[in-house]
Amino acid sequence: MQGLSAEVQRGTIPQDTILKFRKGEIIFSQGDPGDCWFEVVSGTVRTCHFHVDGHRQLTGFFYQGDVFGVEYGLRDAAAEAVTNTILTRHPVLNMEPDSFGQNRALERALDSANQCIFLLGRRNANERVAAFLLIAAKRLSALGSIPLPMTRSDIADHLGLTIHTVSRTISGFVRQGLIELEGPQLCRLVDLEGLRAIAGEEAGLAIDNMGAMRPRRSFSGQGIGA
Repeated sequence: MQGLSAEVQRGTIPQDTILKFRKGEIIFSQGDPGDCWFEVVSGTVRTCHFHVDGHRQLTGFFYQGDVFGVEYGLRDAAAEAVTNTILTRHPVLNMEPDSFGQNRALERALDSANQCIFLLGRRNANERVAAFLLIAAKRLSALGSIPLPMTRSDIADHLGLTIHTVSRTISGFVRQGLIELEGPQLCRLVDLEGLRAIAGEEAGLAIDNMGAMRPRRSFSGQGIGA
């Protein structure tokens, strides 16, 4: 748990505590006890499952307002800060299993898991990358340019593709006039209908109905901000 302060590691941290992580820091490790869950105040987080052979499976990206680490028992994946990140840490309320915050967190965690399953269910690379971009834009409420702070390797591991395939697919979308790259970590969606057509009708309906795009609120009662 390299990214946590000594206070957190000793277990003396109070409820609903704001924590800051630098880019690349570990938030929690695979196999750690799931005694808390997190809400993203700002920044981007990735979760990764490491197999015994060393292979990394990137299981999700989490943006402002998303929650992660909602699980009981030992954690099945590690969490790392993709960018400088601010999180709210919520303890698991063992005495109040039906608390509003935990129930809403479980709902959002299920949304994220369903999105991952949906992405991997796309038939080819074009469909997966198009759906990934549309989902990122929807989750970030980005109408034009969307930040992509993760690496091509991260995207490839998330979509079950190779880095070469991801780069080739994105370059193809640029040539077709579907997207424009505004620097290494910023993408503008030029032709939303074109991307939706590539992702497929089923993808468009699923993205429209994404529960993750319900109005966001902070479970701790604090407004989102620095």
